[in-house]
Amino acid sequence: MIEWPTDLVRDIAARRSVLFLGAGVSRNAESAQGVHPREWKDFLRHLASLMIDATQRAEVEQCVTDADLLTACELCRKYLSPPVFKTEMLKEFSGNGYRPAKIHDDLSLVDSRLVMTTNFDKLYENRANQLQDNTVIVKNYYDKDVADVFRRQDRVVLKVHGTIDVPDQTIFTRSQYALARRDYGHFYQLLRGLFVTHTFVFLGASMRDPDMQLLLEDHAYRFEGARPHYIAMPQNSVRAGTLRVMEETMNLQALQYDPAHNHQALASSVAALVPLVEAAREEIAGTAGW
Repeated sequence: MIEWPTDLVRDIAARRSVLFLGAGVSRNAESAQGVHPREWKDFLRHLASLMIDATQRAEVEQCVTDADLLTACELCRKYLSPPVFKTEMLKEFSGNGYRPAKIHDDLSLVDSRLVMTTNFDKLYENRANQLQDNTVIVKNYYDKDVADVFRRQDRVVLKVHGTIDVPDQTIFTRSQYALARRDYGHFYQLLRGLFVTHTFVFLGASMRDPDMQLLLEDHAYRFEGARPHYIAMPQNSVRAGTLRVMEETMNLQALQYDPAHNHQALASSVAALVPLVEAAREEIAGTAGW
């Protein structure tokens, strides 16, 4: 179980936090047949299996083995025809009938005003709107009015890599990352501002995302002495030295948990966070300490 730091609980309670949800959260979802969403590596291997050319297939599989997932994504998009690639995206992230898990409910009950996600699926925002009486606004990185929601009081889900509703504008490959930085630089400026004013909590997310790495490193070295952001991560998922470098260069504090039983400890930890935040909100309300 994760021991949630008091400062972090208070930031969430005061709605000065951003929950950042990665693919690990969606992995908790399940279809009626008991199937969970694929991990990225498995999805890329599935795409490779559709390739007729054995050389191309082997090239993608080697990239996956080498953990060069962005290049593997780029090659899949290049080697498969656009209609096939789009169909497979829709099948995986929209067509399998995955149902939200309890962790989605608990994350919604934490009631962070700002939630960001790199996930293409709509599991969290759909469930949050069910539980929050359809009061959650969903914005994508490419929306022209995305800045408008930052200073309002509404609950917001920001889709950092787009949504499966518009597959052609999802950020999935190496070139798409570069194009997004070129064409939507204003969105990344907004993220830089949030790193200064809000505490980020990364859940089910890795730091392999090049955009997040750059933003966190930039923030860490521009604002030395700032309080850390947080990342929940499985124990022993990275070597001790690598973890120390990551914490120092990105100003992150790792909150580690036992990954056994399909990361059950993460879901249990999020469930335990809900009453902590509720109690902190009652305390803040009692003292008008907003």
